[in-house]
Amino acid sequence: MYEIFEIKLKPKEDDFRKELDQADKLGWHINGRNLVKNDSGLQYVLDLSHFNVRCFVSELLPIEEGEWLSEDYPARDEIIRTVIIELEKLFLNVEISEIRRIAKHGR
Repeated sequence: MYEIFEIKLKPKEDDFRKELDQADKLGWHINGRNLVKNDSGLQYVLDLSHFNVRCFVSELLPIEEGEWLSEDYPARDEIIRTVIIELEKLFLNVEISEIRRIAKHGR
């Protein structure tokens, strides 16, 4: 799989986990310490111990690795907006501290 971006989060409150029981109703499932959502060939992984979200795509087509710009890949930027909306639906009281637009092979 390819990771196409990472969103680093900063929790605004200590007890955000109380809202996670709503996650399954929104299509997320718990996998160890992560919340995972599969969406049309994409996989979003919310790591609750490091407060980041990573987006993975399958290896069906090769992806050029490295940093990318929003204007070069508007579809990827749209996925970032979609993930942010999904996070807002989870009612987690977090703020985005950084978005890393780097495509890399792995996981």
